[in-house]
Amino acid sequence: MDDGKQQRLARLKDDEKRRSAWQLAMRRMLSQEDAALEDKVAVVKTVQREDKTRVVSAISAMLGQDRKS
Repeated sequence: MDDGKQQRLARLKDDEKRRSAWQLAMRRMLSQEDAALEDKVAVVKTVQREDKTRVVSAISAMLGQDRKS
C-alpha cells in the first residue's frame, strides 16, 4: 500500500474511534438514572444535530409501534 492510502486508512480509523467514543458517551449520559433531565435533552438535541437521519428513523419506528398497539 502506498503512503497516501495508508494515511487515508489511518484517518478513517481515527474518525471511527472518535465517533465510537462520542456515541458511547451519549449512550452513557442517557442511561444514567441520576442525570438531570436537561442534560438528557441536551444529549438528544446534540444527537439530532449530528445524525438527523438516525433520529427520524427512530421516531418513525416508535410511531409505527404505537400504531400497531
